[in-house]
Amino acid sequence: MLPAMASLRAVLVLAVAVAAASSVAADDPDYSYVPGTKLGPDNWSKLSPKYSACNGGPAVRKQSPIDIVTKNAVPKADLDSLNRTYVASNATLINNGKEISMTFAGKPGTVSIGGKAFSLKKLQWRTPSEHTINGKRHPLELQLIHQSDAGTGEVAILAIIYKVGAPDSFYFQLKRKLAELAADRCSYGEQDARVAAGLVHLRSLEKRTGSYFRYMGSLTAPPCAENVYWNVLGKVRQLTQEQLDLLVAPLPAAAKQNARPVQPINGRVITFYNPPNSTISFEI
Repeated sequence: MLPAMASLRAVLVLAVAVAAASSVAADDPDYSYVPGTKLGPDNWSKLSPKYSACNGGPAVRKQSPIDIVTKNAVPKADLDSLNRTYVASNATLINNGKEISMTFAGKPGTVSIGGKAFSLKKLQWRTPSEHTINGKRHPLELQLIHQSDAGTGEVAILAIIYKVGAPDSFYFQLKRKLAELAADRCSYGEQDARVAAGLVHLRSLEKRTGSYFRYMGSLTAPPCAENVYWNVLGKVRQLTQEQLDLLVAPLPAAAKQNARPVQPINGRVITFYNPPNSTISFEI
């Protein structure tokens, strides 16, 4: 079973954060992913008291992303199989000037973790991948953000890492809409660019998961709220360079690389689920 949140304050902070899904409110300080700048990742915790959790150095912090060293991952055969049930849903593509994301009308589906149902709230893409495996980054990471149906504010994220190769059928349906999003040159910081994507089929995202790594971490953008159950899938998927370019094109130059640097492990245990006949793309 998943442990309860430490406090009501933590629940509220996390619930608000996942609703924004790494977008900051209009009255919150801006931030960027450009290293070495005033608004860059090294300075997020200095921009506002609301961002204090972004200081990932102290040993008490459980920040994300991390480098997953596969030889140090602890096998755990009794972890969840991450059974997902997603349905075709009306969706909206959003460009907030920092990331491309997708939100849904209604309830697009759930994943079961620790016997609890977590509803899918949004998708977001990061380039390159935020999580590294044995020190290596990949070109893209898709993060599926879920929130507990029990109202506890608990968040579970499934991360799919991609390399450039064969086409991924999921992105065929987004090609025209991503191009439309790239053509919308709104004033980021004042408004987001939004494109109605229509009915988006999510079935390919519920393929049998097989192996994955789990650890406790945080959201990867301000306010960097913690107590997030991360599940990084062990199989690297493929997409074409054209599909990758379509996902990056709508973003301004400063956000085309929007992966937060890896954070200290601080003694956390990374567990590993590897059922029989599953495929894993990394040496264990």
